[in-house]
Amino acid sequence: MKLENITGIIFDLGGTLYRPVTDMCGLTRDFLSEGGHGSLEDFSNEAIIAATMEPDEWLDNYMIENDVGIHWKPETEHWIEYDRRLLAALGIENIEDIVIDYQAQWDRFHEVASPELMPGCKECLEELKNRGYKLAVASNRFTDPVPKLQDSGIHHLFEAFEYTNVPGYRKPSPYILLKVASLLGTNPHRCVYVGNIVKYDVVAATNAGMIPVLLTWVDPEEKDKITSDTVVIEHIADLLEIL
Repeated sequence: MKLENITGIIFDLGGTLYRPVTDMCGLTRDFLSEGGHGSLEDFSNEAIIAATMEPDEWLDNYMIENDVGIHWKPETEHWIEYDRRLLAALGIENIEDIVIDYQAQWDRFHEVASPELMPGCKECLEELKNRGYKLAVASNRFTDPVPKLQDSGIHHLFEAFEYTNVPGYRKPSPYILLKVASLLGTNPHRCVYVGNIVKYDVVAATNAGMIPVLLTWVDPEEKDKITSDTVVIEHIADLLEIL
């Protein structure tokens, strides 16, 4: 499929330009089993993911009820309350004895975690830039992506950046995609949005009037969830063929 009249290309980050580094299930499972709260088999990925539903809902409601700004991020006190609810949902007893240590393990993880740029990303972005496309980033996250992009040596290739993890602003809302298109000075209908998750990225692009491009190299099963017209590519370099 050849795309014509495109001037702006907007990218997601985790799972799109970067290999995901956060293994929430693995970290939680190791912490609980090593602390004597059960065996590894007691905490499957499915059980841990299911246990996040209530704390996720609590945090979303907190942000909405307090009308936080687009770039708000939780402080330690918010994460500890989130952790309490997660551990309770997993059936852990004596939560107050371990919740501080659990959060401290997350803090240590984030201090040393180093996201890896997916193979071929930098070269592809450079070629797209050389061809005259305007590049940007729009990502669901609580922290500014600019330092990460600078560390990876690709910050200079982008003309606009936007991020949020606040309900109402974050994907699948089109808000940050439309804001980035405005910063680029490009009509949303002349933009593509490249992401890896259908319910966030494809839906947000469709809501914004952009062409959704699903990149499947990290999450190949996502292509089975497509319910609308979507361009599917397996590698970021495929953009050079379709644009």
